[in-house]
Amino acid sequence: MRYLLTPITMFIWFLLTYLCVYYGMVLMLWMFSLSWIWLILGYTFLIGLISFLVNSLPAIINILILKFYRLNWFSIVVHSIAGLLGIAYFYYLIYQNPPEMVSGNESTPILKALWNQSWLKTILLMFPFLGLQLGIIYQGIFSPISMKLEENEY
Repeated sequence: MRYLLTPITMFIWFLLTYLCVYYGMVLMLWMFSLSWIWLILGYTFLIGLISFLVNSLPAIINILILKFYRLNWFSIVVHSIAGLLGIAYFYYLIYQNPPEMVSGNESTPILKALWNQSWLKTILLMFPFLGLQLGIIYQGIFSPISMKLEENEY
């Protein structure tokens, strides 16, 4: 019965990794729109909250899925491939349709527009954004494999 549910849980894993990367980007762009006072006061709190929403909640679901399959190699490999496809699909969509700021008849790439608006905010928010991306990549692809290897040690 478990293996009949594999395509469904693979799709859930794919969707979780894709949506985590997407909402991580959207929430970091939202933080950019905050005024300096809110950014200074709530920087650590907001980054922690975004990290929790984007990394921790899906990680719990991923652990439950892998425990359901009793951490066998087949389920680990297919779910890691699903996570890789989810992340690759997001970056493919961003490459094909890069986000742009539109003002009247002009459109500017998002990173250039953010840099022109405030280079300091762009630098301050780039490091947490890259950390979120790397955390999601680890969680979606490499975490299942490391869970299986840690289980074999004991």
